[in-house]
Amino acid sequence: MSGLGSFRENAIRFVVNLFARNMLVCVLVYSCWIAIINYNYWFSWHVILCTLGIIPFMTEALMLFAPDELWSRQLTRTQKYGVHGFLMVGGTILLSVGCIDTFYYISEGYHLYTVHGITGLISMILLILSIIFGYMANYSQKLTKYGRPVFFKFNHNFVGLLGYLIGVVSLCYAFYTHWFVYFTTEASRLVAVIATILGVLWTMNAAIVSGYHQIKTLLVLRN
Repeated sequence: MSGLGSFRENAIRFVVNLFARNMLVCVLVYSCWIAIINYNYWFSWHVILCTLGIIPFMTEALMLFAPDELWSRQLTRTQKYGVHGFLMVGGTILLSVGCIDTFYYISEGYHLYTVHGITGLISMILLILSIIFGYMANYSQKLTKYGRPVFFKFNHNFVGLLGYLIGVVSLCYAFYTHWFVYFTTEASRLVAVIATILGVLWTMNAAIVSGYHQIKTLLVLRN
């Protein structure tokens, strides 16, 4: 049997992968379309930029390393790291600009009174840290006096995944903020949350598996 797995396994993963992507595309279109047709200057850009940062950029950055990603199979490991870094940096910039947008226009401290605002701020900070850790992981061979390469890679993986997950939580809470509630129906919001959760659960599987192997390696090195 080839290293690519059985036909049945690959077929199932392909279908699930396609389903997850369709769910996330629907959420992306839903969020951005609501923001466009009900255009409200800076707030619409907050919705659009943050959604773009999380869904197409960061989800693709995570799914890039999944073994069933057909397009990424054509890339070398080094090329994958490069694309991953580009997507993560791009997504973090979009998310940060979308967050700073609200910090500037909303009255001081207001964003800290909602779960959506708090989780969004935490996500932004963690994702910025993950970029720094990712840079360190990329040059981990030159930083061996500060720690083993797997240590830097694990830090990047853990902090990035946590920031992404909290960002998704913030997105789900966003669907129930006053602005979204005013322009959407309860049924559409519920579908958006369900689609987000189903899509995101699949995007994280490669990162979780990678983190698991990194923890095993760290434990072995410790012993």
